[in-house]
Amino acid sequence: MARTSRHRVHPRGKRHRYQRHELVAAASGAVLVIVIAVLSAWAHQSLSNARPAATNSAAVQPASAASAAPPPSPSLRVQIRAWLDDARPSIHAVVIAGDNVVATAARADIGDASTACQMTAAALASAQQHLPSPDPVLNIALQQAFNDYQDGISWCIRGTQNQDAVDIGQAAGFIEQGKFALQRAFDIVEADLSADSDVLTV
Repeated sequence: MARTSRHRVHPRGKRHRYQRHELVAAASGAVLVIVIAVLSAWAHQSLSNARPAATNSAAVQPASAASAAPPPSPSLRVQIRAWLDDARPSIHAVVIAGDNVVATAARADIGDASTACQMTAAALASAQQHLPSPDPVLNIALQQAFNDYQDGISWCIRGTQNQDAVDIGQAAGFIEQGKFALQRAFDIVEADLSADSDVLTV
């Protein structure tokens, strides 16, 4: 009978191959652990360096935003005071010229009424250039007063052209109405200025 011992795997050789596989696996695991440790340390360092930069950029942003912000607008009181100083002479001229129309109408003086009517028209045109005011509510009141004066001027022109005292009387009525409306407008100015008492009195 032929021997087959040369075809057997020696138990000792099999054990050596098994041990070699274990060494390779252990070495591979050690390398993997080292790689993970290196990557973790790198990631931690990157995050640590990134946080201060983000914090610094966030800290700088409000300063730049603050420098770009527009300056605060003046209060309504300050704006009304500046507007009143500019508009008061023209509005006061409307009141004086309108009072002259009323006075000439009371005397039935058509010649003087014509002159007073022209002066009122010129004063009203100058006063209307000061609209709008800083207060929208005041604008409505002023526009109503100016409309009444304009109606009075229209009647005055018609009455002096037609030598009609009745039309001039109508003109006086509208101008008086406009004067009352103008006083209501300056009640609003007084409220806007609150403690200030230096306002136009008609």
